[in-house]
Amino acid sequence: MSHDTYKPKTRPNATGSNPNAVSVRIEPKTMSKAQFQRRHDFRIGAQPAYVDGDLSHLNRYLMELRPLPDIQRENEALRRRAGRTRKLKSNAAVVTASIITFGCAAQNVFNRLPIKMQDRAFTELAQEIAVQLNTQLEALVVHLDETAIHAHFTLRAYTDSGEPISNATRLGDMAALQDLAAEVMQRYAPEIERGRKKKDRLQAGADYADTRHRTVKQLHEDLPLERNALEAEIADSEAKVAEQRASLEKTQRLLEKLEAKKELTEKEAKRQETYSRRLEKKQADMVAEMKALEARRSALEEAMRRVEAENEAVGMDRQKVKEEMAAVRRAKDTYKTEVSAIEAVLSEAENETLSYDPETERTTMKDPTPVRAAAPKLRKQITKLAKRFAFVEDKLFTRIFRLDAPIDRIRTFLSRPDIAQEARQEAEAIVRDAVEDGPGLG
Repeated sequence: MSHDTYKPKTRPNATGSNPNAVSVRIEPKTMSKAQFQRRHDFRIGAQPAYVDGDLSHLNRYLMELRPLPDIQRENEALRRRAGRTRKLKSNAAVVTASIITFGCAAQNVFNRLPIKMQDRAFTELAQEIAVQLNTQLEALVVHLDETAIHAHFTLRAYTDSGEPISNATRLGDMAALQDLAAEVMQRYAPEIERGRKKKDRLQAGADYADTRHRTVKQLHEDLPLERNALEAEIADSEAKVAEQRASLEKTQRLLEKLEAKKELTEKEAKRQETYSRRLEKKQADMVAEMKALEARRSALEEAMRRVEAENEAVGMDRQKVKEEMAAVRRAKDTYKTEVSAIEAVLSEAENETLSYDPETERTTMKDPTPVRAAAPKLRKQITKLAKRFAFVEDKLFTRIFRLDAPIDRIRTFLSRPDIAQEARQEAEAIVRDAVEDGPGLG
């Protein structure tokens, strides 16, 4: 959907928050609170239950936070430069913690932007806020492991003039920050708007409690939407895995036809190696997609858990939720087992612990346990894959050994004194090229 054609389906009345809006909040933090905020922002140690640890690897750390004592010393130096001789209080702010969030419609628009563009938008807004408040940007991180995408950024708690930022915010600068947030985000997504002012909402009849930060009622409205989006992503991912599996099986059948031949022409041998590399890449792509699918299923499980906790508000049937969660867990366990089996074969092929006996046509692994734990259908496919890896490796080494004797004879012949020096050098170059380009060499 293009930015030009996007239209919100509904527009709430003037008492509600704007679903098309971006919002910025800032809050001063003492040293102890700043340390806690740092652990939360950068996912250090235990995290709240609403953080999905399986998705934390998707978070993007755009700017690391320098040591908090260094920032505190800089704050003190700025105050002294401004002529403030009184020592900082123990409960004085060290940094200002800030967050950028979106209404549900604005979030959908922002999520459609490429990742690099999202990061530029967050970085540009954080930097311009730092300039407007006459301070310095200290850290920036994008979170994707909670209910909705958002960014945390950290500012130094004192301006370049030695004034605490809390003074500036008391002078009405928060409204200007909301204006700036909308201005910056509209450079990347014109549909995103400024949030409704709290005063305007109160004058329109809103309850004060509803003008505060994201409410439980809003969570009830957002979570079913999040669940539906995740279900759509899972369906797409499952279809992609099915396509990858079909493509993998086709390549495997082509390889098996070549492997069935006793002797291969040079062209067929090269084709066999090409198919082998192609199949290995397809296998790795499939593993990556299955892991992504597992992450999405985990996110869905968490979303459904939250919906279950609030099932009276969203009208869901508790038993149905439990059954769906159990199905998700079973599917998650199955995919974990399948990924482990595939990775075991790839690892043993890489470490040369996968062997093939041409007499018995049996393939052995150092540890076949992960393969045995896989589902029967996939186990059969993985067993064929292991056999192919071992078979190809055995064939390559056989061809290498066959080349050794002729190359030794050529080298002996070249050592004869009756061969011209120029001819000997050219022949040695040909032998050298053959050794470097030979199968499995170089």
